[in-house]
Amino acid sequence: MKALQLYKQKKISLGLASKIAGLALGEFIDLLKEYGMTLNLELDDAKQALKYAKELGMRSVYVSTG
Repeated sequence: MKALQLYKQKKISLGLASKIAGLALGEFIDLLKEYGMTLNLELDDAKQALKYAKELGMRSVYVSTG
């Protein structure tokens, strides 16, 4: 899948990769797990994403730091 390749090469963001793949963000993250890929996020990025998710009222967000 092109979106996975571009994301792995760090040429596109997670959000753009999920749009290219035609998947919701969570679905794309699940797809990354299926292929044994990790998120291209720095710790500060993950913290910001978690803060934003909480602001949106998401109850359950899993962030792996390694």
